Amino acid sequence: MSKDIRTGGCMCGEARYEVDLSGAKTSNCHCRDCQKNSGGAFMPFTSMRDGQLKWIKEPQGAASISPAATRRFCTTCGTPMTWEGVEYQQNQSFSTGTLDDVGGIAIAYEIYTRSRWPSIRPVDGALQFEGGYIAKEDNA
Repeated sequence: MSKDIRTGGCMCGEARYEVDLSGAKTSNCHCRDCQKNSGGAFMPFTSMRDGQLKWIKEPQGAASISPAATRRFCTTCGTPMTWEGVEYQQNQSFSTGTLDDVGGIAIAYEIYTRSRWPSIRPVDGALQFEGGYIAKEDNA
């Protein structure tokens, strides 16, 4: 499998990373936590195997509002960088919008659609889940 190497970071450049998107899946999360964290209707995340995201400059902020996950962010500009699930340590998820180039990124699925804003339509062709979703092959 050929690698799809991309770079990304926060708004101010204090947090930077390189990521191999080979086999990665991108989703929109409509949960209330992501709505509040992003200030928007949903938050796009890209998930892949642990080790595919490498920090060039790590974000310094970390916060947990529940025991389920830690969210990392840049303490200088506030950009949300990652969602790190306690039960999914073999996977990494980062805020897709932090990529320098989002070209070619397709939304594979949407989660927590029970919290979707009524005016937001489902993404054509994306799987829809009322709750969270981690496929067996993603959670091996």
